Amino acid sequence: MGRLEEQMQELGVEIDTKRMKNLQGQAEKPQLGKKMRVGRSPSLSASRPPPRDELGIPDKAKRLKAEKLRAKALRHLKREARKGEADRHVYDLKPKHLFSGKRKMGKTDRR
Repeated sequence: MGRLEEQMQELGVEIDTKRMKNLQGQAEKPQLGKKMRVGRSPSLSASRPPPRDELGIPDKAKRLKAEKLRAKALRHLKREARKGEADRHVYDLKPKHLFSGKRKMGKTDRR
């Protein structure tokens, strides 16, 4: 540290030796953790490919028309999704094995 003191005194800067002892202790410790990357440019991010739904239709006007048709086709599905539990249709399911081969009304209702 003596050489540094001499150089700084030549420049007209006085260094307190108590502070220098603290710096000397830090300099002796090896720096752990990540290494500093010197002289490297930041890596480039990969370019994103265009969406697959846009790849098939090159014309902008046709693409807009296809988008409108898609939205129109989805309306029914959206309406079904908004239905509440009470709005759903309950089908009258009749078990086939109880009704097949049976006669209607009267005495001969069983076979």
